[in-house]
Amino acid sequence: MAQISGKAAGAVEDLVAVVHCSRIQGKVHTKYNYIGYGTCTGANIAFAGPLDCQYGCVGFGECAEACPFDAITMIDGFPVIDPDECVACGKCVSTCPKRIIKLIPKGARVFVPCNTRDTAKVTMSVCKAGCIHDKACIRKCPAKAISEVDGVVTVDHKICMDYGPDCEEVCISACKKVHVLQRFELDQEKRLKEVAA
Repeated sequence: MAQISGKAAGAVEDLVAVVHCSRIQGKVHTKYNYIGYGTCTGANIAFAGPLDCQYGCVGFGECAEACPFDAITMIDGFPVIDPDECVACGKCVSTCPKRIIKLIPKGARVFVPCNTRDTAKVTMSVCKAGCIHDKACIRKCPAKAISEVDGVVTVDHKICMDYGPDCEEVCISACKKVHVLQRFELDQEKRLKEVAA
């Protein structure tokens, strides 16, 4: 296409969908028994869903149903994305009512599996693995690749990857809570099992 149009083609970056939630590791409890349409969107309308964390995965698998490539499997009510099947079409991203599924580079080094905007006190009361926004990771990152965007700790993967491994992932060791900032593993099922162990 670039040759036909006479324009230069930019580099195409391989992306994969990732769920920014740690409710399984965080042992988030159910606050009420939901009775209604078995969709995440339907449940989300009722007090942000039946789980204690109002920002976490609802778990009804609407993303898995929307995926045209069968790249998402629900395991214990949580979406696990197969990177070999995911083509980064973004359908799951637009389907999730919590906006916790995002596309990130397959070569990403770290990611934040949490989407909470709650205070540290509220987060610790509902999720053992939730981000408490102490911002140590932001202060310690030598690449300045981590920031808080709309109340959520976010990694700019391009800046992080361009900086390279010289930082020795100091952001992970700076984080006061285990599991909040993690090395990115393409095999998300393996990562979940390792973190839960």
